[in-house]
Amino acid sequence: MPEQHPVEKHVPTFIDVQRRVVFADMVTKDGVPVLSVEKEVPGGSSKRILLLNKVDAQAAIRALENYLKHVYSQELAGVQASLSPADMVELFGLDEEDED
Repeated sequence: MPEQHPVEKHVPTFIDVQRRVVFADMVTKDGVPVLSVEKEVPGGSSKRILLLNKVDAQAAIRALENYLKHVYSQELAGVQASLSPADMVELFGLDEEDED
């Protein structure tokens, strides 16, 4: 299993709609590179939420591109698709796992 790194060494890749700090870093085990996607957890560490190989990453790219095309087309049609971070939390809630 690839080594887990303390959050202090990471620069956040993004913060999702549930206000989770997310890190995406390439890790290698036995010469095989994969993309580790982790979320910050209380106590200064992180928890892996995805581990992607190149096939998985291509599928993720397609899903993200489809999402962005949909959102941009709504914006061009005059539909307001952009919400503030507070609006997103109200709509989608916080990460339930972190509330334990």
